Amino acid sequence: MKKYLYSIVIASLIIMSATVVKASNEVYYINGHGIEITEQEYNNLLGLGFTEKDIENMVQQEFEANKNIEGAAVLSEASKYYKYTTITRNGRKTKTVSEITKEEAIRQSQNQPTRGPVGEYYDGVSAIAIIEVRSKIVGISNTYMRYKVEAQWLSMPLDRYYDIIGIGIEPTKVKIASVLMYRENWLTTGDDLDYIDTGYPKSETTGGSAQIQLPSGGIQTLYSYLYFNVRKQDNVGTITELEACGDYAHTTSSVNPQTIYYNYNMYLSGIDIDYPYDLTYDDLTPACAHFVGTW
Repeated sequence: MKKYLYSIVIASLIIMSATVVKASNEVYYINGHGIEITEQEYNNLLGLGFTEKDIENMVQQEFEANKNIEGAAVLSEASKYYKYTTITRNGRKTKTVSEITKEEAIRQSQNQPTRGPVGEYYDGVSAIAIIEVRSKIVGISNTYMRYKVEAQWLSMPLDRYYDIIGIGIEPTKVKIASVLMYRENWLTTGDDLDYIDTGYPKSETTGGSAQIQLPSGGIQTLYSYLYFNVRKQDNVGTITELEACGDYAHTTSSVNPQTIYYNYNMYLSGIDIDYPYDLTYDDLTPACAHFVGTW
């Protein structure tokens, strides 16, 4: 039996408990890969922080690893929204990144990217891309918590190379206690679903991350996530607060992922990329989920 004493998230747990149903062998849902899922398994996956979109695109191996974990619940989550604006000035393109509100992100993402005439003296917006970064802390048991970061492009980026997704941890409190799992899913303009789960995962004492290659061609949706389990550091007693900070780094240039692997680190403060490679990546403020309770 779990012995969590949640001071802030008790209402969320009550809601989550209400959604859990009795185990049944009857098929409740069939996802995009033809996996037959019972209602109990579906609720188990939701409790682990998987979204309906995650479950729809889940492959067999990931499903088998998570379907029977009962009683898990999302304890905390946080989101941030960013707008990438590509501007043409005197025939040269530059990029700016700004944090915006959820309302602004939804409103602006509904507008198609605008392209103006490109000329030596033309000044104007050439394209806008918007992304949501979301972090989650999930309670699994007395021994483990799960940290998850999600990155959803609300409007598509023009530049697609190797981006970085990751989540920073508090190394004095917890350590990574599982393999890193990550996926990137997309829907093409021809309505074809595709995904990739290979790349360059990086597990450190200060966090976990992976480089992901963005797909080329016409795409309608683009979404990625990464997660891992953590446990307490040795000789750490009761924990009353935890932070998990998810971050995303988008590049506008072709990069060598093997080189980048050795020139960045994942921290609670975000993705820290060494000079001069940092010049081609954005600099975002991470979205930090904050758990207050007793673990």
